[in-house]
Amino acid sequence: MRLWFVLCCCLLLTLPCRAVEVVVHAAVTDTQLSTAQLRAIFTMRQTRWSDGQSIQVLVLASDHELHQAFTRKFLKMFPYQLDAIWHRQRYSGIGGSPLLLASVDELRTALSQTPGAIGYLPAGTGTAELKVVTPYEN
Repeated sequence: MRLWFVLCCCLLLTLPCRAVEVVVHAAVTDTQLSTAQLRAIFTMRQTRWSDGQSIQVLVLASDHELHQAFTRKFLKMFPYQLDAIWHRQRYSGIGGSPLLLASVDELRTALSQTPGAIGYLPAGTGTAELKVVTPYEN
């Protein structure tokens, strides 16, 4: 019985991770990114796409389920670790932080309307103005 409970909990923890995908504005040409590139972009260390276009990182609040799933699945870190990096950069003056949006709908709209934007959405909920990024392990 205990094993069954543990297996169910593990399954529930992995479900949200499968339901998120990384998306970029349609004008972005980079559609395959490694885990290292995603980390560099979302930690604000990479600020330009390969064609020179400026990157605008868009995210949800750290306590949002979708943000947590994205951070664990694609960045291989916990949301609090990403927050610590953003805070350290912002307060030390060496970098910025991403644009924080209040809801998935606001995030989808901002991604569609912001050239160079990158973010994440629930799988299958993108628009024609967005491209899905194919991540790969490096």
